Amino acid sequence: MHNLKKSYLKSVLVFTLLTALALVVTGCEDFGTFPAPEPPKEKSAEVLSPTFITSEDRAILAVYEHLLDQAETHEAKAYLAEFSAASDNWSAEPELYKDGTTIWYVVVDMTEAVSWEGRPYWQQAGWFVYKDGRVIPSNRLEANALRIEADLQELSFQPSEL
Repeated sequence: MHNLKKSYLKSVLVFTLLTALALVVTGCEDFGTFPAPEPPKEKSAEVLSPTFITSEDRAILAVYEHLLDQAETHEAKAYLAEFSAASDNWSAEPELYKDGTTIWYVVVDMTEAVSWEGRPYWQQAGWFVYKDGRVIPSNRLEANALRIEADLQELSFQPSEL
């Protein structure tokens, strides 16, 4: 009878240990200790916003983010800060095209400012913002958005050392 209790206890102990080990392994998978292999990601030339642009405020913010991404040096960031401080009248309106697509047209318009001390092409500029977050400078308003982006690119240019 004593041997029977020992063998019963051993089998219960072995079963308990195997159950605990199985729970630890499956629990580790759930908590990321044993990460599942990820498929290799293809590098894309363009990083898209994870948020869809569905409001005026988000469209304006997308333009700010786009310009900030282009400002790579302190000089370019100072330029962008000066532009942002001088140009505070931003608006965005959705535009519907014949093919059914809708994009946002974001405009900064400071033409009604009483005294303008900034660069002349800062007074009015426009960008197109797609719903997926892509931002493209507009050729409207004398292509001033292109001028602003060209300034940022020039200020961000860092010649390589010889």
